[in-house]
Amino acid sequence: MKRTKIFFTLLCASFVCTLTFQFGCSKDRIETKPLNSYSSPNNYLNSKKQTEQQYVIDSGGTCPLTAQQGTQLCMANTCLKFPNATGNDSVHFPYTIGIIEIYKPKDMIYAQMPTVASGNILETAGEVRVRAYKNNTELALRPGCFYTIKMPTASPQNYMQAYYGGDGDNYSDWVNNPGPAVNSNFADTTTGYYSNSILKFGWLNCDYNRAAATNYNLTFTSSTDELTNVAIFVYFPSTKTVMQVFNLVSGSIPNGSSVKIIAIGVKADGSLYKFYKTETVTASASIEVTMESTSDADLTTLLDGL
Repeated sequence: MKRTKIFFTLLCASFVCTLTFQFGCSKDRIETKPLNSYSSPNNYLNSKKQTEQQYVIDSGGTCPLTAQQGTQLCMANTCLKFPNATGNDSVHFPYTIGIIEIYKPKDMIYAQMPTVASGNILETAGEVRVRAYKNNTELALRPGCFYTIKMPTASPQNYMQAYYGGDGDNYSDWVNNPGPAVNSNFADTTTGYYSNSILKFGWLNCDYNRAAATNYNLTFTSSTDELTNVAIFVYFPSTKTVMQVFNLVSGSIPNGSSVKIIAIGVKADGSLYKFYKTETVTASASIEVTMESTSDADLTTLLDGL
């Protein structure tokens, strides 16, 4: 009887241990670690982007005006008018010229100003926005008038064209439209500039369409991070193209492209996270993203080295 009782006790203990183990394993299977979440990166990116430079032009001013990164502008006050003016009265001195210069891929990323037109990547030599003001009123160019621009470059190419991107704070889509330029192509000079005459204020891009017959897409996933608020960019070093990824699927990437993938995340407390990967695209693929902690200085160094 005593042996039977001991055996029964051991059997119950074994049964309880088995249930405990199975329950623990089952619990481990159904519990998943929450994904790292991020806030919108816009405030951080906006704090790093190039801002508008403003230059007051008076009657003693001479052309060209040279901006901080070497862009040269020249415009006559007789070509300026108030937005709704219908007469021939010119804008009198002084007036203000405003310019934003975006030449580096780092600055295109900070400004979220990719170089893509209608889904096609653009080889780019830089983006600028030019505006003019009188007493805080934004001015327009008279019909048939233009301003001249020279955009600095180390090695000018004779195929670069004028693309227009609207006059707001951000472009809508780059359009190859000779209408806002006297010439559709920028002049290839030997003085280290792309030069053209532009018929309208707003965003201007010196580009060439690099559309390809065969293209692929990259899809971005993560088992560790919630990517909804992560800013993801694809950089093409050979054409200096910046593509921004929306809804975790890239735009069309030409077959054989060597790209650099950069993701930027900002936690609610302001701490920074990044992901960086090089890839040669020969087929549509899924990229597994694992964000890692970084600093502003390290992220800046990474973007400077693109």
